[in-house]
Amino acid sequence: MAQLKISETQRTKGVILALLSTLSFSFMMIFAALNSPEIPLWEQTFFRNLIGIFVASFILIKNHQPLFGERKYWPQMFARSLFGLLAVMLLFYASRNALQADVSIMNRISMFTISIVSVVFLHERLTKMHIPAMLIAFTGAYIAANPRFDSAFLPLLAAFCTSLCDAVCYPLLSYFSGRVNAYSVVMFFCTFSTIVSGICMIPTFVVPSGPDLFYLIMIGVTAALGQILMTLSYHYAPAGELSIYNLMGILFSALLGFFILHQIPTVRTFIGGGLVILASLLLFFYKKRWLKTNDSSAG
Repeated sequence: MAQLKISETQRTKGVILALLSTLSFSFMMIFAALNSPEIPLWEQTFFRNLIGIFVASFILIKNHQPLFGERKYWPQMFARSLFGLLAVMLLFYASRNALQADVSIMNRISMFTISIVSVVFLHERLTKMHIPAMLIAFTGAYIAANPRFDSAFLPLLAAFCTSLCDAVCYPLLSYFSGRVNAYSVVMFFCTFSTIVSGICMIPTFVVPSGPDLFYLIMIGVTAALGQILMTLSYHYAPAGELSIYNLMGILFSALLGFFILHQIPTVRTFIGGGLVILASLLLFFYKKRWLKTNDSSAG
């Protein structure tokens, strides 16, 4: 797979979209937390993707674009959808059966797996600042999460496997850049996930109350927005580079938890969040200077 040349403007746009996507997914997790525990996971997953179908199809039809892209890219889009849904379900399972701190830090390993796959298969180039920045960010995530690793083995294994699934999904999003319309990618994923979760939720379906229905709809709205923003971001910037910005979700979740759920963040949260921000800024500005230097040399 050959990597397409990306300009500094495109890369900046990709970073901004990635941050907005992370913020949107953080809102989604807040609404999921507000949802009644009586609502089954498959039902939440169904609503999470259903609204994305309506949004993506409306945009595609309005712009006279094929709903599911070109047929020759369907195998790759199927792989992205399958591993994407598997990652969601593994994360849901891990979150319900292990300490959140343990799950969070195991899932953050995806930052490294995505970068490795992107370098090997997409031939992305990592700068000498990339690895140190990732290590600083991971340290910040570890401090903020404060894991104890005394959860059961299977839930921890499930959380780790989400990082392996992400290593398939996110590099594929970069691969689709210039090949498949971003909204077609979202449409394919949401349709696949809605069909599978819709079938699986039938045996345990619970009629939601008024508040729960509102939260389910908001889960769908914020997930659809996050999905579209995330897919667009990988059309503008490399997967290996964007993976570090997903860690900003730790800070976003802490702030939203404080203002909406009245959860008081600890000192560790601020220290860890500060390190994540520092690493993100280091990588962003170093890469910006690196691109200017290389462009000047090429000129």
